[in-house]
Amino acid sequence: MRWAKKPPTFSMSISPSDTGTPKAAPGGEAVIVNATYFDGRSALAHAVTLSLAGDVLQLRGHGIARDDPVTALRVSEPMGAAPRLISFPGGAHCEVRDHAGMARMLAATGFEDGLVVRLQRRWRWALASVAVTLAVVFAGYHWGLPAASEWLAFQMPDAALARMGSSTLDVLDRIALSPSKLPAARQQQLRDAFALLAAPGGAQTRYTLHFRDGGTIGANAMALPDGTLVVTDQLVALAAHDEEILAVLTHELGHVQRRHGLRMLIQGSIVAFVVSFYIGDVSSVAAGLPTLLLQARYSRNHETEADHFGAAMLKANGISPQRLAQMLEKLEAAHRAKAAAKSDKDKTATESQARRGGIGDYLASHPATRERIEALNNAR
Repeated sequence: MRWAKKPPTFSMSISPSDTGTPKAAPGGEAVIVNATYFDGRSALAHAVTLSLAGDVLQLRGHGIARDDPVTALRVSEPMGAAPRLISFPGGAHCEVRDHAGMARMLAATGFEDGLVVRLQRRWRWALASVAVTLAVVFAGYHWGLPAASEWLAFQMPDAALARMGSSTLDVLDRIALSPSKLPAARQQQLRDAFALLAAPGGAQTRYTLHFRDGGTIGANAMALPDGTLVVTDQLVALAAHDEEILAVLTHELGHVQRRHGLRMLIQGSIVAFVVSFYIGDVSSVAAGLPTLLLQARYSRNHETEADHFGAAMLKANGISPQRLAQMLEKLEAAHRAKAAAKSDKDKTATESQARRGGIGDYLASHPATRERIEALNNAR
């Protein structure tokens, strides 16, 4: 039966007892229940009474009379003090606020509430259901969402990645970066040196290397979903040896190879996409993807994966992974020096921004923990 007004998933059919004969009301008394009837064609409410005649529900009111077999009706589940709804064929329905009378009438037909309703009346089962729900939500967020985002990231077509990377770089150039002041020959020298490095295990990861003046964000390097690698002039100046720059680039290439940026983006926006799709407007979410990507922070697992990739790539090319550890230490020292140069007020604001993961220095999105540095120093 078509039923559009019942609460979704919270309704059930009224049906006779298993023997096919409706049960009598307790004490053998006739059950009459007051209700409010809506004919489904107007908002006018009609005061009516409901009673049972065998397996037929009789509805009577001023100028209104209808008889319907109970097997053709649907009744909503009890929801606290809210009225229970009885829906009729054709879209009409009744609101019943006499819960006790409604219960006696249902009992007279042999009707029994579903298992979920019965369990809801027992506090132990209610608490257990809450605990199970929380466990499912936690498991979905902790394991299910990362697994789903990883699968989706590797299904993304190259054309979509290219558009995403291009739009993100445009945002960066507009709000944070400016053209590099490095001589073109120096830029090409670093590009050629990185191009000579072989990826571990013969991995083929496409990339494009760009240089930019980082301005106020200082020493930084980042990887965009399409393989665009961005290195600031300040990071180049901070390095004492080109191998330190190459080490940072191998780490960033690891992020590209494992699609960490895209996976973070999917994880951070999947709920917004679901909600927006449900209400029929995903344009606002899609327009904010570049900003979401820039504000995201890599997880500890992502950093570890990128470190392992970078260390393997460096060792495969005869470069010590300690080069990456040295660069991380320099970046950390530069970050602390920058904070110390500020006033107490500005220092607090700077540290707060870094914790929020905004577009700050390299450590804002690449937390250089002591464990990572020690692991790289111990890599052989």
